[in-house]
Amino acid sequence: MSSMFHLRARKELGRNAWDAFADASDEAWLWHRYDLQEALETWPGSVDESFALMEPAGERTLALVPLRRVTKRVAGFLPIHILESFGGVVIGNGLGEKRRRSILAAVGDQLIARMRNGICLEGRISLPAMAPAIRGIDGPRVNPLLEMGCENTLTQTWVVDLRAGQEAVWNQMEGRARTAVRKAEKAGVTVRAAGPNDRPIYYRLHRETYRRTGVPPHSEDYFGAIWDRFIAKGLARVWVAELDGEPVAAENFGIYKGAAVYWTGAANAKGLEVEANSLLQWTAMQWMLDNGIEWYETGEAFPQFHAGKNKGVSDFKKSFGGSLYPYYKGRLSAGTVWERLYRCVRGYRR
Repeated sequence: MSSMFHLRARKELGRNAWDAFADASDEAWLWHRYDLQEALETWPGSVDESFALMEPAGERTLALVPLRRVTKRVAGFLPIHILESFGGVVIGNGLGEKRRRSILAAVGDQLIARMRNGICLEGRISLPAMAPAIRGIDGPRVNPLLEMGCENTLTQTWVVDLRAGQEAVWNQMEGRARTAVRKAEKAGVTVRAAGPNDRPIYYRLHRETYRRTGVPPHSEDYFGAIWDRFIAKGLARVWVAELDGEPVAAENFGIYKGAAVYWTGAANAKGLEVEANSLLQWTAMQWMLDNGIEWYETGEAFPQFHAGKNKGVSDFKKSFGGSLYPYYKGRLSAGTVWERLYRCVRGYRR
């Protein structure tokens, strides 16, 4: 690390100071919060390496870097390591462009040093589309991660502009979404806000959903962190859909700085049949409209797919009136022989 800066680990800085900086920076969003880094540690093979960049004497925080090292195993035994920053570098408001560039350069150097030291095959960074500095028409037009020397791996996400009001938002939804909402209502589906004791219900639906799709479920600890550290603090809300008194679907929405994101969702077979997820979406959107939420990200878009699961997921997210916005991502290379070999093998398999 350059002598211009001092590095302090997330846990050394502490929750209060970390979150206060995130609250104050226009570049930060929910994914930068202290507790999310702890929640991600419940994911298999995930080790937190988040740090703050300080002035040399350590008296002032200049930037936050949420970071984790992810270990996966190829063929069941060969470990590979990825360095991942879900949220990207957050720099404090009001710093000049020269200072900003020096911070980004220092962070980039630190990430590459860690990649080389831990034999990481690549670094992956993504920026939150709902951060105040990124969302809306005044957001950046070029991927900010290029300033760090990242390869541009930009994708897209669906975003609903809620500022026009409920009637306009309803009318801009696709016809199939409005039809699905009416179908659920006609079938007798009711929706209620989840309470502290509904976590087992959500987790049961989550496990059923992942079993149906053939994906290993998250641990119960992950949802425990969402319930205890986000829902309890007003940073997330969950709605549960019921049919004849039985839970059939549930959806979880992150909320921060006047924006919301569709975080997680789950449904059983009956819930899918009666389109309960669409009614949950509309119920949540009405709550957002009533509570001053201006932007709603329904999730990453896959407009390049014309068939299959990705198209179905993308079309569902789009149907609630979303428009395409950039989802800034970047790939950082350490230039090691292991990385070159990995990219060669991956290209061959493709």
